[in-house]
Amino acid sequence: MARLIAAARAAGLQVASHDDGDAATRQRYHQQGCTVAEFPLTVDVARAAHALRNHAVFGAPNVIRGGSHTGAPDATEMIAAGLCNVLASDYYYPAPLQAAFRIAQLGVLPLPAAWDLVSRNPARAAGMHDRGALSPGLRADAIIVDDRDPALPQVCAAIVGGVLHHATRAFPLVQSGGERRAA
Repeated sequence: MARLIAAARAAGLQVASHDDGDAATRQRYHQQGCTVAEFPLTVDVARAAHALRNHAVFGAPNVIRGGSHTGAPDATEMIAAGLCNVLASDYYYPAPLQAAFRIAQLGVLPLPAAWDLVSRNPARAAGMHDRGALSPGLRADAIIVDDRDPALPQVCAAIVGGVLHHATRAFPLVQSGGERRAA
């Protein structure tokens, strides 16, 4: 495992451990250059990851369900405690969008900070500093979300590299500073 982690790090890749069962395991992986703890199995492991300034990943379905289906820590509680900074789809791709809105609905974090859990922070954890936020100089990837029902947010458009690639409806164009832009 140590050789595999070293090879990945030498190639410039970020490495995640999976299901760390105790703080000593998290410490060992951290010392080997593994800076992402995916699905810490205890609160102590999440605390250890936080103390090491590692990324702690929990499942977005955990947020939607209101807890873990395996007895692992509750992701919403970990977010509230500052011990989770990344939410993963965990095999259910709609979960990150729904979880970000749920976190905001519950008042755990405001929506921009909740969105960081599913966009900016995962990009940083993966070493992708050119994406994850809408900022000058970064990739212009975005989704447009219909959140009229915050309990069931729906993606209605996807923009990749600044180009609209998918839309479920027409977006009226408005004049802005001499340019036509989608409203």
